[in-house]
Amino acid sequence: MSLDLNSAPAADAIDRLGRDPTRIAAVCYDAEARKISEITAGDLLNAARSAAAIIDRRTPRGGRVAIAAGNSINHLCVWLGVQIAGRIWVPLGLSNGPEPTAHALSLARPDLVCADPAGARLLGAAGAENALALDALGADTARFDALYASGAQTMAIKFTGGSTGRPKAVVQSCRSVMANRINMADRFPLASDDVVLASAPLTHGSSHFILPALAAGARLVLVDRASPAALARIMAKEGVTTGFTAPTAIQRLAAALAESGTQLHALRRLIYGAAPFPVPALIRAQETLGPRIAGLYGQTEAPMTITTISETELSDPELQTSVGRPAPLSQVAILGPGGETLAPGETGEITLAGPLVMDGYLGDPEKTAETIRDGRLHTGDLGRMDEQGRLFITGRASELIISGGFNVFPSEVEAALLATGAVGEACVFGAQDLDWGERVEAAVTAPAAGRVDVDALRAAVRERLGPVKTPKRIHVLDALPRNGLGKLMRTDLVRQFSETS
Repeated sequence: MSLDLNSAPAADAIDRLGRDPTRIAAVCYDAEARKISEITAGDLLNAARSAAAIIDRRTPRGGRVAIAAGNSINHLCVWLGVQIAGRIWVPLGLSNGPEPTAHALSLARPDLVCADPAGARLLGAAGAENALALDALGADTARFDALYASGAQTMAIKFTGGSTGRPKAVVQSCRSVMANRINMADRFPLASDDVVLASAPLTHGSSHFILPALAAGARLVLVDRASPAALARIMAKEGVTTGFTAPTAIQRLAAALAESGTQLHALRRLIYGAAPFPVPALIRAQETLGPRIAGLYGQTEAPMTITTISETELSDPELQTSVGRPAPLSQVAILGPGGETLAPGETGEITLAGPLVMDGYLGDPEKTAETIRDGRLHTGDLGRMDEQGRLFITGRASELIISGGFNVFPSEVEAALLATGAVGEACVFGAQDLDWGERVEAAVTAPAAGRVDVDALRAAVRERLGPVKTPKRIHVLDALPRNGLGKLMRTDLVRQFSETS
């Protein structure tokens, strides 16, 4: 079954499950690396159709179904049931906390909320009531067989990470999801012998790999909150060939592998996204994992595949600061302040056109109009393209520090801090200053072994970047603030250290 923009996103996956019912389609492990369940393709399809039948009875056509749950086979069955019933999926991440969850519910107004025990506790703390238990949705003997009709239909309402403010509700169409699938099939194709790791939340990035894996006849390995050491054992035992997770998770996995001596002989590719991968940390991870780390650049507003970079390209030192080339259905352009298209090498805002772009922000036409102008998504990210069409991200437009009239890109200063080898992580931000307007400051963590010599660190950065870009203050923290998706919460640092200055 070929992929096209107007096809139902789940159709080929459902078809493959029905044609190959006896194979093991998914296994699930707990945090201690114990296999707790597995399911055949036929049983997965039946459970998903049962869930769809219940969803169909409890929600109107075109209704919204929220899921708050960790990674599990029950979660997978209900998620597929939402696709089969043709309802709109509203994922609620367990790591978001009660206040963001209450905010998400107030925006999305789901007709049905489904949860596992952890999700039920979160929803209760958020003030939600009467969540339906996930395991109750597979108990129906009825079967529901309808699918999404076409690309224009809304498939999901997802929430931005909220790293620069309150999360926004993004409306994704089936067409956008199919565009992402076509991009992924071109750059990261899957086959029946693949074993696909889903350790990142199904409510986030891992969900994008579910339908391609099932359609290819690959096996899914679902993992819920396992430690890096446990994850290493699971991947070795199951013969994982590919997977998706955040850079921090890859770093920790590599460290666990190096410490234990565990070998991942079957691994072909481990894909990162959600956050940048600092080059020194990438190099350290490659020393253990080898040339098997690839990357995706996307946003909730344009899922996953604005650009991609292969594991071969990321092994080239000259390309390790790049996020790769635009995927086939991604029309990327760098625009200047007047909306003009910039030449290769010039820095401006990264914009995107094409079917990957969201329909808009739910209930916020003004923000939608601000973000999508002249048919192009304005990402808010700053970057440049080289002559070969590779994209390099320099930072967020909202994160640009203007200090004494000079523009300072946090990513450049962070790279200089990390290049010293004297810090573990670094985050640069602008704090309010009466003289400078904003002053450059940094928060860092100590390396794996040792302490941070702040004076020596500032001197090293000053020698490399000059006085304007050198942080006026460097704060040594036990850990940098991150949200549930692993994104740095730069605004938390701005707030904290502006208040204490």
